Amino acid sequence: MRLVQRLLISHSLLTVILLGAAGFAVVALVRMTSLLTEIREDHLGKVQEEEAVHQAAWSVEVAARHAILACERDPNVGPQVALSLKKSLSQLEVLLSHHGDSIEPSIRNSAEAFRAYARYVSEENTCTRLFEPALRQKRLIWDETLTDAWIAIVRSLHQVVLKREAEAYAIGATAIGVGSIFGVLAMFAAWGVARWMARGVTQPLELLATQAQQVGQGNFDPIQPVGGPLEVQELASELERTRARLAEIDHLKDAFVASVSHDLRTPLTRLRAALGLMADGTTGPLNAQQRRVIDLARSACEREIRLVSALLDMSRVKSGKALRREAGCLLDDVLLRAMEDMQGEAEEAGVQLELEKEGPLSPASLDAALIERAVANLLGNAIRVSSQGQKVRMLRTVTQEGPPGHTASGTWARVVVRDEGPGVRPEVRNRLFEHFFTSPVGNTAHPPGIGLGLPLAREMMRAHGGDVAFLDEPGPGAAFAIWIPLEGPASLRYAPEATPSALPAARSPE
Repeated sequence: MRLVQRLLISHSLLTVILLGAAGFAVVALVRMTSLLTEIREDHLGKVQEEEAVHQAAWSVEVAARHAILACERDPNVGPQVALSLKKSLSQLEVLLSHHGDSIEPSIRNSAEAFRAYARYVSEENTCTRLFEPALRQKRLIWDETLTDAWIAIVRSLHQVVLKREAEAYAIGATAIGVGSIFGVLAMFAAWGVARWMARGVTQPLELLATQAQQVGQGNFDPIQPVGGPLEVQELASELERTRARLAEIDHLKDAFVASVSHDLRTPLTRLRAALGLMADGTTGPLNAQQRRVIDLARSACEREIRLVSALLDMSRVKSGKALRREAGCLLDDVLLRAMEDMQGEAEEAGVQLELEKEGPLSPASLDAALIERAVANLLGNAIRVSSQGQKVRMLRTVTQEGPPGHTASGTWARVVVRDEGPGVRPEVRNRLFEHFFTSPVGNTAHPPGIGLGLPLAREMMRAHGGDVAFLDEPGPGAAFAIWIPLEGPASLRYAPEATPSALPAARSPE
């Protein structure tokens, strides 16, 4: 499934939920609007008709009261008050003719009584008829009846409004409840979609990023297949093709380096032998100037032989050849030989080498040559970054804790090489164990090496089941530790989420 299809599915799900919530809200609004329309058209319209009839009937009552007052003042105003009564009567008759069948019977009966009253009084002898006791008693009864009828209508309308209001509140509460349910559903849907997208897209990309970083660091193990969208899988396939090509190039490079190193070693060995014969006086006596030139040549030759040996050792380690273990090998003797190999370089730099040993150490099955080379590389780097008069200390201890992140138990020898040089620069720590990486160190006059000492030492120790790491400790200088397993062959095993602690230091690997 492509990424666009995943996005369409995720967005469609949320859209459907939102449309459902919106649809229910529209339904609730329609129902509430229908309630208002019903009140306005069915109830308020009828009340307006009844109100008009009530006002017309009451106008007849008011006209009668004004007529009685006028007749009390002047009995001869009968014709004038009759006209006033007829005017109110005509309005009442018109309303009864239009709305008489639709209004409440109580209002209609009261209005018809006032109509009959107005007709009777306005026909003749208006003032005399207005003062008839029986008729005045009936008019009072009609007044009460009309008032009670109007109060009943208002009360009925109030009950209807309250009922519709309760229904509207119920609709609103239902809408809020359903909206809350849709909101919760949308929240869980968003969480589920985000989790699905994260598992389907983010996690494969994170895995690819990690593997790409490993390829960039020189780890050319096959790229693990990933799931997710087709675009991510295509990216993984392209990364695998790139990795395969880089692995092929790296293999060709190693083969080239091994071939050139092997071709250089034979003439360099012969050159060293020839220089040794000349230094011993086999070819004749040497004066002081000639001997100095021979010593410089021998020093340069030894440096080149060490470089070629390092390249050959790297080729042997990376080719996966079996270790040349020696039964009953004493690690302390190996450390002493490494110090002896670097003693000349240390004396030339004015640096003092020291070895401290803590805890008893039993013989073990070790590849002495690999370990001696790895320790010598660390010592050489420490000497190179040290100034005249400083010390390089090597401390050997026995511990039950392996390298950082190591999961296997057992007995380990831990060798720490510590110098008093300028220390570690944070900006180069992540690259210290990269092949051929070099960087100037402090104000030292020594030129940087070729960048193989530390990477080769780590590869040698990992082939041996151990490891090499930089120790991020306070204080002057820098410290590197070597872990060597002492209980037989071992393979370096790390926890799934742990990696060896290898914080690069600000030194130039040889």
